[in-house]
Amino acid sequence: MADLEDLRDAAHDRAVLSEARVVLARRLGVPPAEALQHLIWLARDLDMDLAEAASLLVKDAGGGAVGAVAAGRNAPRAEEATAERQVVLSEAEDVLRRVTAEDTGDDAEILAAVPDDPAARAVLDGALDSATHLVPVRGPDGRVADFLYADLNDVARDMFGRGREELTGLRLLQTDPGAVLSGLFDQYVEVLEGGPSLERPSILYSTAQRGLSRSSRMSVRCVAVPTGVCVTWRYHFHEDRIARRLERVERLALIGFGEWDLATGDADWTPQMLANYGLSPDEVPPMPHDLPKVVADDDLPLVEEAVQTMFSRREPVEAEHRVIGKDGTPRNLWVFAEPVLGESGLPVSINIVSQDITRRRGVERALAETRRQMLKQQERMAQERRVAVTLRRAIMPDEDEVEQLPGLRTAIRSMAAETTARIGGDWFALRRLPNGRALFAIGDAAGHGLPAAASMARTRNGLLGLSCTGEPVGRLVGWLNDLVSSMEPPATGTAIVAEFEPRGRVLEWTCAGHPPPILIRDERAVPLEAVRDPLLGAMPEWEYMTVATRLLPGDMLFLYTDGLVERRDADLDERIDRLTLILRDCARQPERMLDQVLARMGHDRAADDTTLFALHVE
Repeated sequence: MADLEDLRDAAHDRAVLSEARVVLARRLGVPPAEALQHLIWLARDLDMDLAEAASLLVKDAGGGAVGAVAAGRNAPRAEEATAERQVVLSEAEDVLRRVTAEDTGDDAEILAAVPDDPAARAVLDGALDSATHLVPVRGPDGRVADFLYADLNDVARDMFGRGREELTGLRLLQTDPGAVLSGLFDQYVEVLEGGPSLERPSILYSTAQRGLSRSSRMSVRCVAVPTGVCVTWRYHFHEDRIARRLERVERLALIGFGEWDLATGDADWTPQMLANYGLSPDEVPPMPHDLPKVVADDDLPLVEEAVQTMFSRREPVEAEHRVIGKDGTPRNLWVFAEPVLGESGLPVSINIVSQDITRRRGVERALAETRRQMLKQQERMAQERRVAVTLRRAIMPDEDEVEQLPGLRTAIRSMAAETTARIGGDWFALRRLPNGRALFAIGDAAGHGLPAAASMARTRNGLLGLSCTGEPVGRLVGWLNDLVSSMEPPATGTAIVAEFEPRGRVLEWTCAGHPPPILIRDERAVPLEAVRDPLLGAMPEWEYMTVATRLLPGDMLFLYTDGLVERRDADLDERIDRLTLILRDCARQPERMLDQVLARMGHDRAADDTTLFALHVE
């Protein structure tokens, strides 16, 4: 039963922690994993263990959300890029089908007939970027149908990494249909036929080959040479990667960048900067002196002072302010701005960075409110503990005022848990019966807090009332079981109830799911064999068995509740075996025995209530 109770407590704590994580996630508007981290921080901040903090949060779960703001951004979608690639592939396949159908049997003869071209060689040798010498292939009508790679320089690489060895002698459009898709082919022909040289510093270029598409910005230059044209190009892969990384940083961190040119009045803001201020991509960003117009009214003085400081003192400024979106929802922005000074020492431009911290501020507000509610709940629980302890003291006699029983010398320790969430329902009872016998009992009402204390009071008082009937302990416990079963709210608990007949030194006792007493005789200590009947309140109308044990003068009997032996990280049977070994070596005086047991068992007062008493047979 004790193992079952320990498993039940562990499962309960896990369930409470899981529920608390969900409750806090709903309040803060964050994922459950992030909510768990916030719960851990709250527990540390309030100096509680995690289970106690979770219990406080769950008990106050009716409060609902308290103003947190969700992340407000979704994962990037790849459908549009996929569609663009599909279009490139489709158009490239059309070009390839057309140019592949053309007769290429004369290509080798065309290349063999090309005379030496010193101008082309000079371009290839002098180019730092990829360069190629292209010679025209004309159709029956004399028009240029394609170009042949006559030669390439050593560093030349196309979009798929092919260089001189792979491309020399091949046709341009068969290897790179993107030249048609981008219009470069027509421009090469125009240069060949006497047009001006071509120079395009940055274009978005896409091509395809063998079912794969590639895209990049590129710079391209084309000049005419006596035998054809020379083309030099450079792909901006590195710059594109940097640009993509910056875009991702902006999107993930909600950081925007902007620049104001004070001489021209132009403003260059990134898309995320515009989004932070609730502006669409086609709207004109406000200039510094117009910035207060988009700021929440309450924050106007702060922004105006920051702008004035930047211009008058020419120093960087940082501030937090709110902007009101078109839907009326406020957005919190952290802003850092710095003036760029010219040779005259006056500002010529201003750099500005903003970050949308609405979610962070929402979580902070929700955490502050949750902490306030948890403190109130903690105060209520502390009050509940004071009531439970007061009730316990009112019902349980002081340890130095317990009644001495005939034929026995007793010593008792009954300690309430120091942790509010763990105060439970330990109880004990002693009474001298009219027939000269001694009644003593020990028990533990299930649960913690005020409900457990109330259940303990009714169980103990019920037993003392039933003891006046003079019936055997088995029947008393059966009646007590029916009493506990009928309680509202329902309750359970463990107990050992015993009667001692001093003349014959016979102990008659009944165990209702409680750890058995330990008998210390001579140099031995052994738990008494018991019929482990069910917990009180578990099975109504159960007939409890009575065990008779004959005691000898000098025997010691030790009774205890599970708070002495139960630990989450230890086996219960091993802990009871350890207690038995300790009792074998303890003093035979009841008071000293209890002190030695508490010291050597490493008793943890914060974990649970603990009650134990020792009886010496005279």
